[in-house]
Amino acid sequence: MNRSIARISSAFAALCFALLCMPRVAVAAPLWRFAGRTFAFTHVERRDATLLVGIDDPALQRLFHTVGAIVTWKPGARYVLIATGEPTIVSFAIGHRTYDIGPLAVRSKVAPFAHGREAYIEFDALARALGLRKIADGATTILQPQITNLDVRDEGNGMRVVARGAIPLQARLVRASTRQMTYAFIGVGSRLTHIRSVDAGGLVAVDISQVGTAANPTTYVTLDLDGSSHVAQVGSLDGRDIGFIIAPGASEVALGTRAAPASVRAVATAPPTPTPRIAVPLRPPPNAELPTVSPWNRVANEPLATSPPVGEVTPAPLVTLAQVNTIQAESTPNGVTLHVTLTGAASFDWHHLRAPDNRFWIDLHGATLEPTAIPPSTGAPIENVRADQIDPQTVRIALSIAGVHDVTVTPSATGVDIVVNGAMSLADASTAGTGVAGTGTPSVTLAAAAPVAGGDPNLWSVNPVAAYVPTNPRLIVIDPGHGGSDRGAVRHGVAEAVLTLDMAKRLRAILEARGWQVIMTRTKDVDVYAPNDTAEQELQARDNIANRAGARLLVSIHVNAYINAGPNGTTTYYAKPIDEPLARDIQNELAAQVGTKNDGIVKSHLYIPLHAFMPACLVETAFLSNPDDFALLTDPAWRQKVAVAIADGITDYAGAPPPAIQPQQ
Repeated sequence: MNRSIARISSAFAALCFALLCMPRVAVAAPLWRFAGRTFAFTHVERRDATLLVGIDDPALQRLFHTVGAIVTWKPGARYVLIATGEPTIVSFAIGHRTYDIGPLAVRSKVAPFAHGREAYIEFDALARALGLRKIADGATTILQPQITNLDVRDEGNGMRVVARGAIPLQARLVRASTRQMTYAFIGVGSRLTHIRSVDAGGLVAVDISQVGTAANPTTYVTLDLDGSSHVAQVGSLDGRDIGFIIAPGASEVALGTRAAPASVRAVATAPPTPTPRIAVPLRPPPNAELPTVSPWNRVANEPLATSPPVGEVTPAPLVTLAQVNTIQAESTPNGVTLHVTLTGAASFDWHHLRAPDNRFWIDLHGATLEPTAIPPSTGAPIENVRADQIDPQTVRIALSIAGVHDVTVTPSATGVDIVVNGAMSLADASTAGTGVAGTGTPSVTLAAAAPVAGGDPNLWSVNPVAAYVPTNPRLIVIDPGHGGSDRGAVRHGVAEAVLTLDMAKRLRAILEARGWQVIMTRTKDVDVYAPNDTAEQELQARDNIANRAGARLLVSIHVNAYINAGPNGTTTYYAKPIDEPLARDIQNELAAQVGTKNDGIVKSHLYIPLHAFMPACLVETAFLSNPDDFALLTDPAWRQKVAVAIADGITDYAGAPPPAIQPQQ
């Protein structure tokens, strides 16, 4: 070999080695703005001018948390799974450009890749999957949450229009007439079709348009009616779906809602003389002031339309809500004090969980979170502070506390002070309390803390007392999931509602034979609250049965399902600290007896266990969508095994039923 060639080859190899050893240069990332905050990604890569962000990036993690998305990935794994808040499963495969958003297959510009122990994904693909629109605004890019879907369905006796959002939605009725109902969605945009003709079920067309700025958008949805219809507004449990029921010629629409006051839920209209309809683009109502609030402050205190046109119905004014203006931290010799300032008055309830959880939260009812109320940075013993608008009228301020410390809550005319004592406390019990903060009369009055016979059927039932004491320690409540108008998961003609009722009846027979009293939330294939009710009404009705009866414990039985046939196994869910021992004992027996994959116990804020006063859990027995699990679920002998295992788990947890109280002689 020629010496000069050897020298050149050696020099080239040395240059390559030097380049490989050079420290990596950080890629400058642009500024982004979402929910009133500006941030920058720090875990970034660029491939062919395409921005990719590492899933462990702190700003991206905060974004996921804000929109309610959950990311699952382990180093070395092939798939990155993201469960959005709607929920929809988004699946990215390392090294492949095609990714799935639910049942849809989409292609990204650059395939995801792993760098070290972190996966990097094209941010444009992430934004689309989360329902966020990128809008350039000078040196900053705004992430605008969208109304992602607007479904129009014929339900036989009328039409249903459902708007789905990337964040929880709040629809305000701003104009009502015999021909049109206009709703404003504050803080969200939309790129959906402008006018959609329907001409069925009393609904003529749906008109959608966006006004405002990129940072403060408002989307208007107008329902064009045939003049003889009634409209009722309904919302989903998490607020991401807002629905409108159009009933042609009906005299009454008896549907519950949690998304608007009763005065604007259903508007009855008298049949006018038919007139020709002209479809015109929707414009903001006269004298409307465009809102300048953040996406998380969607309930304004003044009507948008101050001068409705002649002949139109003026909606009743919305309830004036208190405003959470600031959250400030002050270090004191005894610990840390959080000062929460309010304009107006709000009722509140607070909860402090026992060790090792130690979490504290306070819910301010009848309140909205202002953009100025930014959670502060704090010192020990508070690890972090979070503030969220958890529903249109409730602000939650939550603290993560390192160790066991006393927490006191003191309301005042200007707000409420939360004092965390820096000294370690010997107390090891959950504590809770209620009160009123601010000046004036709160718009929301707290429900009773304990179950009251004959009380509000929608009683909010998070137990605020330190320890639960059953009034009937011999009673167990079994909740067969779904039923009636809600079939649950359905595969090959087999409905979850039927399977859960069968297993619940088998469990009841076993428990009664062992000396327990048993109540089932339903004994037939029916709704517990009412047909076609909201999820919150139905689930709360089931909790109310157990809460008002003072039961020893509550077990809800369900059947799982997924979008494909892969997942299988049995899982038991719990929500409160007092639920965990019951969930663990039941899951252990199921794992030992029924022969399915043991997916363990999972802590999740599922409605039934969360709103039960007593220890409660929810059992997902197996997957209807998996062929092997399907064969088990449709086998009566296997369903009997499930009932025996749950009963044995209850025995492991609670022992034998206490003796019946004999009447005095």
